[in-house]
Amino acid sequence: MFVRRYAKLALPIAVAMVVAMMGRPVGADRFQDNIFFNYYNSTGDLVHIYNLAENNTYEYDKDCHPGTKFAIVVFGWKIDCDKYFVQDLISNLTKHRGGCVMCMNYDRFAQLPTYARLRRNFKDIHGVLRQKLEFLEKEGFSPDDGYLYGFSFGAQVALAAAKEFGTRKLKEIDACDIVGTGFDTSDINAPNHRTAAKNVQCIHTSRNYGTRHRTSCHQDWIMGDCGTNQLAAPLSPWGSHGVCTLLYNSAFEHEFLARAKPSNCTGESEVRSWPEGFKMGYNEQRKATVRGQLFSPTFAVFPFNINVTASANTTTTPLPPPGANDIEQFPGFQFRAATNGFQREDDDEDYADDDLVNSGEEA
Repeated sequence: MFVRRYAKLALPIAVAMVVAMMGRPVGADRFQDNIFFNYYNSTGDLVHIYNLAENNTYEYDKDCHPGTKFAIVVFGWKIDCDKYFVQDLISNLTKHRGGCVMCMNYDRFAQLPTYARLRRNFKDIHGVLRQKLEFLEKEGFSPDDGYLYGFSFGAQVALAAAKEFGTRKLKEIDACDIVGTGFDTSDINAPNHRTAAKNVQCIHTSRNYGTRHRTSCHQDWIMGDCGTNQLAAPLSPWGSHGVCTLLYNSAFEHEFLARAKPSNCTGESEVRSWPEGFKMGYNEQRKATVRGQLFSPTFAVFPFNINVTASANTTTTPLPPPGANDIEQFPGFQFRAATNGFQREDDDEDYADDDLVNSGEEA
């Protein structure tokens, strides 16, 4: 008797629980709730902030509307859309590109105290960016007018989202010193980033935090000292890794020309010839004609593409001094793969955050 009564009660309770679960937001919704896309106008001023969770009524203007170009910039650990070099990039894009310029603000997760925790959220973060790309297409923006920029962890986010969005669907992606920590698990089987967009340009500036895979993009720029060290490293609180943002911004106005491979560098697929004046950066319009590794020298002082000698007639553009939060660096691991201690989220969801002590550089 008790069993029958229990069975009669259990069925409607189970149905009610299923209905309740269907109406309950899934765990991923906290990413939709807490990741925002900042929209900037033609003068670089922040005008709108939208996320995917809310039923937003999008307000467009003469510069940003379906049918125009769109750009999304994505940065990494401990970096937000208000950092000076992010704002410099937004200004450069509004000036040189136009259309809709957005910054993906996932500060709620980027400010996590350890890099391991951010890495654990990678799939959900790039999933939101993929959904944003799908939404833009639905609104009437053409993927062939789309551009993504990613630095460090943000480069991994941009590339992964674009691949899920569609093979070579977006027009272009520029990836600045793609982070390798937590992603490079093997010296072989390099990822193929060329599938992420019709053109993927990667700029390599560091050995300790940048990816070891230097042949994954349409153009792989090996900057400075074989893509491992930069003379301007003291100007960035993130060393040679962070210098990539300075070089990329400078390249909007100054040419980082392709040069012959330095004798002390090794090349895996270096380009043997290129059009005259071929240069690194957003403004190069002949990328489709060049595939492989390219080399370009860098120097210690702005604009970083020429050797500025100290003289009374020489002026340089000062960089803002790093703030207290800028000095929080990557945890004290160097270039670690799965074989020497850094586990991927796929391998172990519960590895200890304490293994990664806050003593290193931002991504």
